Amino acid sequence: MEKRSFDTMKKGYNRYQVDDYIAALELELVALKEKNEKAYQLKEAYEREAEDYKKRYEEVCQNLSIKERAAYDMTRMAMKEANMIVETAHKNADVIVRESLMMAREVLSEIARLGKEANLLKGSMKDDLSRIAQALDEFETPQIPEMDLLKKEEMQ
Repeated sequence: MEKRSFDTMKKGYNRYQVDDYIAALELELVALKEKNEKAYQLKEAYEREAEDYKKRYEEVCQNLSIKERAAYDMTRMAMKEANMIVETAHKNADVIVRESLMMAREVLSEIARLGKEANLLKGSMKDDLSRIAQALDEFETPQIPEMDLLKKEEMQ
């Protein structure tokens, strides 16, 4: 608030002007406190939302890790099974070889599909977290008034 001068009276300043000025300062202080409280509540809401997204991201990462491990195990097992089937097929007949290769392709296609799905989920969560981080970066708190003005006025 701007610096204000008061009319001087016999025993000091005009009491009514000073009282009006103090009342105006108190109203402004109340308004600023309310504005600050609203900004603080909004900040906390954003922080809770960011925490929720972080938890969801961690869950997706855990699920992704499990799926990647399962995909790796499935790939390893599929390759092992495919090799065994190929050996058996060589021993038995070309028909068996064709059937086993077809099964291996299906398993590998499913593994590839699961891997793509996991990567899509991971990218989506990264985008969500990026938007939350940007919202938090753009959040501005109100300017705090200079408290020295009030102290100077009290001393006079």
